[in-house]
Amino acid sequence: MSQTNSQFEIDLDKVEDAGARSHGLSFPRTWLSDMIETVLGSLSYVLNAIWFALVLIIVVNVTMRYALGINYVWVEEVQWHIYAVGFMFGIGYAVMHDAHVRVDVLAANFRPTLRAWIEAFSIVVIILPMCWLIISYGIPFVEASYNRGERSSAPGGLANRWMIKSVIVLAFAYIALAAFARLLRVSCFLFNFPRARVTK
Repeated sequence: MSQTNSQFEIDLDKVEDAGARSHGLSFPRTWLSDMIETVLGSLSYVLNAIWFALVLIIVVNVTMRYALGINYVWVEEVQWHIYAVGFMFGIGYAVMHDAHVRVDVLAANFRPTLRAWIEAFSIVVIILPMCWLIISYGIPFVEASYNRGERSSAPGGLANRWMIKSVIVLAFAYIALAAFARLLRVSCFLFNFPRARVTK
């Protein structure tokens, strides 16, 4: 009995992309959206470095606590603050790269035009007003913390609490810019305005 050996060539990158991003739509790029995304992308490379710092601080903190019996409150607070920075800016990164959670069971069955309208509606009615609301209330919140010289209530905790509170304002500004860049691309897809960027 002869046995036939068949070989399949599988592009693992395409398989991964199909599974992880099956819901994504590729909207056309515009000059302004590319400029915004380039700036935000450059910031994201810097912000990604904080995860290495966080891991290093956690390792040092655990080593000091269990090997040397030393514990500093401010080190623990730095951990929380770094995690908060990464998480808050990560939301904007997800919006920019269309990596946020969707109801894929529904979205996969919608026509691209309907999905683009839903995307535009979500950005204009939900994301941008929410960002404006949080930024407008966040700025006085940060100012009040700065003027009071607010610090951690824990003994040995961090001073200048206004710095971590300012992350709320900065992160939602990042989210708003990412959403605006996305809206430009959706608008180009739906209305051909602004014009799509021609790439060679």
